[in-house]
Parts: sequence; C-alpha cells; structure tokens
Amino acid sequence: MDKKAILAEARHFIRMEAEALAATADMLDDTFVTAVDMLSNCSGIIMTTGSGTSGTIARRLSHVLSTTGSRAFFVHPADALHGPSAAVRPGDILVAFSKAGRSAEINDFAQVTRERGGKVISLTWQPDSPLAERSDLVLTQPAFTQAEGDGIYPMGSTLTAGAICDALCLATKKLHGFDDATLIQTHPSGGVVELIRTQIDK
Repeated sequence: MDKKAILAEARHFIRMEAEALAATADMLDDTFVTAVDMLSNCSGIIMTTGSGTSGTIARRLSHVLSTTGSRAFFVHPADALHGPSAAVRPGDILVAFSKAGRSAEINDFAQVTRERGGKVISLTWQPDSPLAERSDLVLTQPAFTQAEGDGIYPMGSTLTAGAICDALCLATKKLHGFDDATLIQTHPSGGVVELIRTQIDK
C-alpha cells in the first residue's frame, strides 16, 4: 500500500466507526434508563466482567464507575468460577460484556450471580444469546461489522461498548450527586486535579 491508500483506508475505517457510534446513540431506549436506575440504586457491589477485548472494556467501566463514586470492581470470569463468586450477595450487580454472548465462563459467572441473588446486565450484539438469557437486562449494541477490523477484529464493537459505558457512568454520577470537587481528594495525582480547580474557580 502506498501513502495515499493507507490514508484513504484509515479515514474510511474511522468514518465507519463514527457511523457505529451514531447507530449506538440511536438504539438507546428505556432499557438504557433502566440500567442507569439499577446502577445508581445498587445497594451492593457493581462487578464487571469480560474476557479478551471485552475484559478491557469491563475493566475500564469499573474504573470510571469507582472514580465517580460507585463501588465497582472488575472480576475475571475464569477467576470467579474458582471460588470468588461465593462473595456475590443479593443487591450486587454484574455487568457482563460479550460480543457474541457465547463465552462459557462469562455465561457461567452470570448464572451463578443470579443463583446467588445478584442481578445481571449484559452488553452484547446478540439479544437472543445464552448470555442474554442469563441476564436481567440486555443492552444491545449495533452489529456493525463494517466498523470491525477487516470485518472480524473487535474494534468498532469495543468503541460502542465504551461509549455506552461512558453514558452510563455520567448518568449514574449525576443521580448520585457526586461532586467533582471530591476528585481533588480522590484523584490528587496527574493533571485532572488542576483542571478541576480551574473549573471550581470560574
């Protein structure tokens, strides 16, 4: 590929990802509002789980939720099935990520969570998947294969999952009444604290 072809392909792919994000925004409905309500009123722990790229997004969600005041932790599904799922209690919520909804360890973790009285929210392309069947609430992502790397690699699907998570975090933060000034205490490292002080001083 020459320089011109590389740039043309990159621009086309990014535009496909942008279309996937727009489709995700258009798909949001009352199910999203219910998810926000569940997370903001969670009386227990919010756990996130996923494998591979989905696991990366699950870790990101738990980080941003905890940064904005929710009690949230990532649990690897394989680890959960070696004993730690015994910690699940009524009032806990598991947010499970799986593009196809057919990962055995994620589905088994979701099943155990429900058996132990927890709730399950899933993010998936497949609303009729085994994971969806084990979920109390399903947030369906658009199956936009044009935004996947070579139509296969989880790129656009990761982006849309992250966008849904960001919207969930912001809405949950606002319902909690989480004060950005709290980040001066809890996020003292890095440039974020200076940005917050600048906003407060305005």
